[in-house]
Amino acid sequence: MPTDSAIAALSSPSLNLSFDLSTAPLFQQNAQNFILQQFAKQLPVMQNLGLLDVYLSNGHSVEPHWHPNASELQYVVQGEVAVSILNPFSRQILSYRVKPPQTVYIPMGWWHWQTATMDNTHFVSAFDNNATQVVFGSDILRMTPPEVFQMIYGVNATQLADVLKPIDQTVVIGPPASRDIEWRIGTQAFLNQSS
Repeated sequence: MPTDSAIAALSSPSLNLSFDLSTAPLFQQNAQNFILQQFAKQLPVMQNLGLLDVYLSNGHSVEPHWHPNASELQYVVQGEVAVSILNPFSRQILSYRVKPPQTVYIPMGWWHWQTATMDNTHFVSAFDNNATQVVFGSDILRMTPPEVFQMIYGVNATQLADVLKPIDQTVVIGPPASRDIEWRIGTQAFLNQSS
């Protein structure tokens, strides 16, 4: 049943039911790896619905994350994406390789990530909330003090701080470009890692 505000919006003489996603980028790593968005903020008349339009090149991923207030349905338009989901009940990773016109459903609050397995991969994620929230893994790692990990897991806080130091912002789409990896961990370490 539509809310009073939805009825008012739908009966307005200035009703707009159209939107151009290209005007609402959520994140852009480069010309091949970006996400466009459409939620109530972009099209106020939308009720209980949100949309992400995701473009990835081979080997690029939407970083691990979860949505605390929305379930997600992914539909692959082009290319192929490997979708991985942590089942919180069985503690198993569910993995799917999805091509057009296949879909994957991700329940609300389930940890998941997507990786393109070929260039020009394009998928659409639909949400059952017009103000979907997201919690990114990079934010958890960079905002939790290393001393907390040491206290709880017994890891060395100083070493962990060094390992996590390159994560200085929300990642959203990874991996970073080779030049960024070189700058962050040093040229020699990058060359050893690449070989």
